[in-house]
Amino acid sequence: MDLLAGALLERPPGPKYVSALRYAELAPMAPLPKPTTLARWRRELPSDFQLGLRAPESCWRSSDGPLRLSDELERGLGWLAEAAHALEASVLVIATGPAVTTGARDRQRLREYFARVPRAEDRVVVWRPSGLWEPELRQGMADSLSAIGGFDAIDDPAPREDVLYASLRAEGLRRSFSHALLLEVLEKLEHSGASRAFVSIESRQSFREAQLLQSLSEGQV
Repeated sequence: MDLLAGALLERPPGPKYVSALRYAELAPMAPLPKPTTLARWRRELPSDFQLGLRAPESCWRSSDGPLRLSDELERGLGWLAEAAHALEASVLVIATGPAVTTGARDRQRLREYFARVPRAEDRVVVWRPSGLWEPELRQGMADSLSAIGGFDAIDDPAPREDVLYASLRAEGLRRSFSHALLLEVLEKLEHSGASRAFVSIESRQSFREAQLLQSLSEGQV
C-alpha cells in the first residue's frame, strides 16, 4: 500500500517538511488567497510533491445555510475550482459540519452540491462529514456522490475501497498520537486491502506525527 501522510496546514510547507514528507493538506483561511498566489505556492514545491485542498467553509456553506446553492455559494465553488487547478491538487476534501444531517433533505442537497464540485481525472474527491453519520451510511452516501468517504483513522473501520482518506484530529482528551497508536492506524489501513491511503493529521505535533507514520509505513522505524 502506498501511504501518504501529511499535516493540515494553512500555508504551503517549508523545506524541512518537504524533505521528509510527500504530502500536505492545505486549509487556507480568510481572506482566501488568489489563484495566482496558489499557483506560485505550487511552483515553489517539488513537482512530485502532492497537495490536498480542504474546501473552506465558505465553499460549502453560504449565509442561507449549508449546501444551499445560491449566488454566494456559486462564488465559493468558483474559487474552489480555480484553487484546485492552481494547486494541481491531488485531493479535494469537502469536510461538512454537523449541521449537515442524515435527513432526506440534506442528502438531496449533498447530491446537488457534489454535482457542482470541480473534478479532474487525476484528483480524488473526498467527503468527510461530522455528526451522526455511521460508517455504513457515510460510505453509502459517499458512493452516491462519486466521492471517497473520509473516516476517523482511530474510531472508524476502514472502508473496503481501493483509495482511502483517513483523518487524525487531536481534540478533547486526544491531544497527540503516540507511536503505538500510529502503528495501530497503519495496521488498520494495511489490512483494508487498499492500494493507496491519504492520511491527514491535525494536531500541535502534526509534522512529527506524520513523519513517524510515514516512516512506519516504509519500514524505517
